[in-house]
Amino acid sequence: MNTKTIVAGVLTGVVVFILGFVIFMQLLGTYYDQNTMHYPGLAKASTDYLFLGITCLSYGLLLAYIFGLGNIADAKKGFMAGLIVGLLVQINFDAYMYSSFNLWGRKLMAIDVVLNGLMSGVAGAFLGWWLGRKPKA
Repeated sequence: MNTKTIVAGVLTGVVVFILGFVIFMQLLGTYYDQNTMHYPGLAKASTDYLFLGITCLSYGLLLAYIFGLGNIADAKKGFMAGLIVGLLVQINFDAYMYSSFNLWGRKLMAIDVVLNGLMSGVAGAFLGWWLGRKPKA
């Protein structure tokens, strides 16, 4: 990965962090909490923001790497690519979690897939726009 891709990935990771915070903690945190099975010791008392940041950063870098391979450099293509990647990654993760753990029901799993897909689409639109910017003369 070149410097432009790394910078774009880091910035996209910040976008993913902000979107995730707003969607999953502020807007729907209570809904997710009410529809998740709770076991003693399962959830931490508070979020470990270092590792949450690593999660978002690695996802931003993954999208930037894929966009570089596909020469995606505009917001419209970025949204569609981000949406598709986001849906596939989240289906993979949520289907595995559903198959192995008693944490969520199918309804919340479907909501999670759609929301993460849309969040990835928005992040992809940002990334595509960023990569397609024309440098100032």
